[in-house]
Amino acid sequence: MPNKDNSKSIRSQEGPVLGLRIVDWDDAYANGANIAGGDRWPAAWDGPAQAFREKLLAQGRARLDIVYGEAPRSRFDLFLPPAAPKGLVVFIHGGYWMESDKTSWSHLAAGAVGRGFAVVMPSYTLCPRTRIGGIVNEVAAAIGKAAAMVEGPLMLTGHSAGGHLASRMATTTSPLGAMVAQRIRKV
Repeated sequence: MPNKDNSKSIRSQEGPVLGLRIVDWDDAYANGANIAGGDRWPAAWDGPAQAFREKLLAQGRARLDIVYGEAPRSRFDLFLPPAAPKGLVVFIHGGYWMESDKTSWSHLAAGAVGRGFAVVMPSYTLCPRTRIGGIVNEVAAAIGKAAAMVEGPLMLTGHSAGGHLASRMATTTSPLGAMVAQRIRKV
């Protein structure tokens, strides 16, 4: 329940957060500022992500910057396994809805691609240029277009804000079309 100062007390059964009160919610979500060395992680992902894209592109198994909407960032990358895909994994990037794009995360497709699944990674318009509802609609459009390109079940996942967006696709008010929504097997 909110306190007089609009902060929220968070209680834990054990550990150092007992009695912790979060007053600045923006700071609470600023992972880079609150995790030792956290500000260095995103840059550390760029090299492996680029190497993965280049490797699959050289093998003819990467389709980069596929347009799914009118906004400049409405693009996705599609990574394909060597044989016909067993289905489609959708990985939605994080970044507090305000930063990052698909290119820093490509290497995370390796596991699913190695197990026979296609993986799509969309970018989307960031806040404050749009609202979260606009991002939700863009992600749904990306999934719809990718699902038209790859048959089989859909698995949705994401990092941080991307996890929220993946979960939003499985709600009763999801903007996904009914035929696409019926293909979701895991979130």
